[in-house]
Amino acid sequence: MIPERSSQDPRGRSPRGPRPALAARVAGGLALVSLALAPLARAQGPHQLSLHEELVFPAGQDTASVPFQDVGGHIQVPVSVNGGEPFWMVFDTGMPSPGVLLYGSPRVDALQLPYGEAQIRVGGAGGAGEATAAKLAQDVTVKLGALAITGTMAIVMPAKPEMSAVHEGIIGASLYRNATITVDRDRGVVRFTRLGRYQPPAGAAVVPLELVGNHAYVQAGLVQDGGTLPLRLILDLGATHAVSLNSHTNPAIHVPAGALVARVGRGMSGVLRGRVGRIAGFELGGQRLANVVATFPDSAFENPRGLDSRDGNLGSGILARFELTLDYANAKLYLRPSRRFADAFEWDMSGVTFDPGPDGTPTVAEVIADSPAGRAGISAGEQLVAVDGKPVQARSLMLMREQFKQPGREIVLRLRKGGAERDVKLKLQRLV
Repeated sequence: MIPERSSQDPRGRSPRGPRPALAARVAGGLALVSLALAPLARAQGPHQLSLHEELVFPAGQDTASVPFQDVGGHIQVPVSVNGGEPFWMVFDTGMPSPGVLLYGSPRVDALQLPYGEAQIRVGGAGGAGEATAAKLAQDVTVKLGALAITGTMAIVMPAKPEMSAVHEGIIGASLYRNATITVDRDRGVVRFTRLGRYQPPAGAAVVPLELVGNHAYVQAGLVQDGGTLPLRLILDLGATHAVSLNSHTNPAIHVPAGALVARVGRGMSGVLRGRVGRIAGFELGGQRLANVVATFPDSAFENPRGLDSRDGNLGSGILARFELTLDYANAKLYLRPSRRFADAFEWDMSGVTFDPGPDGTPTVAEVIADSPAGRAGISAGEQLVAVDGKPVQARSLMLMREQFKQPGREIVLRLRKGGAERDVKLKLQRLV
């Protein structure tokens, strides 16, 4: 299995007090950033945060487009920081913090960012929720194509192979709070429109956004037991699953019989576990999707750190089936079906989960016993060298993720362990 990126992450709440902490979840289930700073306002002391962020469009233009790459369901856009070469960053509606998050590297060191003395911890969902110390630089300028964001910040944390081998950073609120944003997967571009200037296309469905702090919730419907259960879900482009449902928090949500016990994602702090199964249908914006693969995280990952995640989380596995426009200023989501709307929902069919090793080489982390990989004798610790003769690293493996979701397809994995290599042929089959 090429790991799903889950979004069942803590979104912290700022406690009251003279120096409230700002807790900002970033990257679709990937991280929670805790800053010992004042709220996002004027600074009053040496350890407080001062931002004068502005999104600048090209002179005389109300729109700008930026190409993106779809890497395993993540929308990755090229973002430069203080004039450096672009980094491929995940655009994530689940990141309510301004600025960007970067992983430490020689390229980041070369930027010579002006780090301050703020106390910063980056943690997230998964595992035991451990946090990692990070650095903060203010008065940073980032650019996406012809767009510029001035007066923002950069958070830099140590590289984590599970994340940094697949993407180079994360960006969120600095985009969706300052522009109306259309994600057009059919054309492979993200379009930005100056606030107040967006005109929705004819026939677009309108879904209200419920904005609570920096989190957006959407109304949807779960088709089960012959009826439709209303849902309130966090909108999360940074999650690559279709939908994650909180069956422990909401007992009216039923886990399908025979659901697979599996790893359902990874957060910044470790692995998330739960079950994977098919729901009869899912409704959004007047459209119904059938036979949807849904994840059901264990109770420990439903509402981590006190977050009210309500009924669950809506990810890119469903959102990618629409041309979608995020209009946070007017609390609206616009949807039009894309070319992928009618595609079948599938889960990994190999039964093997890879994690990036320290050098970025995919390494077998887990194998499902009664699966093609389990029957082939693949074991934890083996490194993946190539798929069908093509060399792979963590990022390229994510790019070929759909190849592991084709029933009946035969793939050949070249595996290495202890200096010895072997080829293993798998015939893929549905496990969910």
